[in-house]
Formats: sequence, C-alpha cells, structure tokens
Amino acid sequence: MLTSVMMAPVLAEDPSNGLPILEPRALAPTLPGAPFLPSAVRTDLVLDRLDVLSQLDALGHAEAALSIRAAVDGSDAEAYAETQRILSSQIASLERQRAELDAAAQDLRTETDEFGVDIAVFPVASLRKPFYNDWGQPRSGGRRHQGTDLLAQIGVELRAIEDGYVERITNGSLGGLSIYLIGDSGSRYYYAHLDEVEDLEDGERVYAGQRVGTNGDSGNARGAPHLHIQWAPDGGSAWENPFPLLDVLFGEGAAAEALAAVDEVPAADPSLLLLNADG
Repeated sequence: MLTSVMMAPVLAEDPSNGLPILEPRALAPTLPGAPFLPSAVRTDLVLDRLDVLSQLDALGHAEAALSIRAAVDGSDAEAYAETQRILSSQIASLERQRAELDAAAQDLRTETDEFGVDIAVFPVASLRKPFYNDWGQPRSGGRRHQGTDLLAQIGVELRAIEDGYVERITNGSLGGLSIYLIGDSGSRYYYAHLDEVEDLEDGERVYAGQRVGTNGDSGNARGAPHLHIQWAPDGGSAWENPFPLLDVLFGEGAAAEALAAVDEVPAADPSLLLLNADG
C-alpha cells in the first residue's frame, strides 16, 4: 500500500464533450544517454541479499507462529515437529545463501569503509540526469544546500541506502513528503520531495535496497522532480556532504564521467542540470 501526496491536477478540455479532464503530469526533460544507472554489480548483489533477508524474515515469523500453535494445540505434535523441521531446513539454506552473499560483498564493504557504512546501495533506481557535488549552493531564503540532489522521473523507485529503520515520515512545505532513516552504521538520512511513501511505520526495520517510496516533486521541488538526500554520520543533525558516499555507491567516478559525456550540458557549468530545483 502506498501513501500518496496530493498534487494539483492539470485541467484540459475533452474535445468530444467540452468538459474538463485531468491530464497526467508531464515527464521532466532528460539528457541524452538517460537513464543513468548505478553500478549493476553493487545493485544486483544488494538486491539479491534483500531477497534472502526478506525470506528469512517471513520464515522467522512463520516459525514463531508455529511454536505458538504447537503450544496451544498439542493434539498433533508429530505434524508440528515435521513442519518445524522443514522450516528449519529452509532457514538454514537461506542463512548459507546470506553468508555467501555477505562474503561476495566484501569488496563493496571496503569501498564504503571510510564512511563507516557496511553494505549499502545507491538510493535511486535510475537517474534522468547525472548528479554532481552541489553541497553548499545558495537556495531561496538565504539557505545553503545541505545535501545532494538526484534528478529522476516521478515514480522512480527509491531504496533504503543501508540496513536500518524508519525514524519518521513527514510532509512539509519545503521537503514535501519525506522520510528520515537511521542506518545500522548510526548514520541518519533524510529523503525529501517524494511522490509516494511505502506503508512504513516509525521504527520499522528496513534493509539496504528495500523500496521505501517513489521519486517526486513535492514541497518546493515542483517541476524539478528529484530526491534531495542529506547525511549525518553521527546520527543527529550535523549534516555532512553526502556526495562522496553517493559517488562511491553509484560507481566511483561514474557520475562525473556521465556528466562529461553529455555534449548538450557543458561539464564546466553543472548548475544547468538543476532545472529550477530549490530543495
């Protein structure tokens, strides 16, 4: 189930009857070469790991429920024991798969060691424009940009950057529909301008790669859909520049290479990429 932030519809006239109709929002302009995709090696491994962890969670709940039923209804202990044996075998198999994936992820861990982050993934499934280091740029009201803007089409999947939990979900005039995540590393992340948020509760466990919502232009990002992401390594509000971490997760150096490859937007003037983004 998704919780959607309400958007103002665009009115047009139906030529068949002259009545106003609702039109979908136009897709934001993209640069040649889009979509720009994060490292397939990292993404595929993290998503495979997510699948295993999700299955383990489901089997863990099934095992707990079975234990409760067996304690209440002892009429067929042999059948319960056989079911328990099957569940235990499935869990053991998944644990082996998890161990293999964790071993395969050692190189990925090495890449993020300097940030204090374990297994992690780029938070946006695909971009419509390359991203760059826009930390500290001026914003309306005398503000300075305290994050990185990742420009993507409305509806693109947004993912938990690392294992952790949902701190809270908010909806305000600047950040629009937003999520605060706390990673197992202790890092705190702020995702802003979402179109929709998954049916998540405060304190709910999430894993790296798990879908947490979709990209949008809520808040003050209208017309320039993007994920504005902030990062506080200490878990508080001491925000630091997330670009170096994101660049590693995307594929170190790949963002700059994609930017330089786009002839229509001079690499010397990356501000042209933002298209009225103020968030």
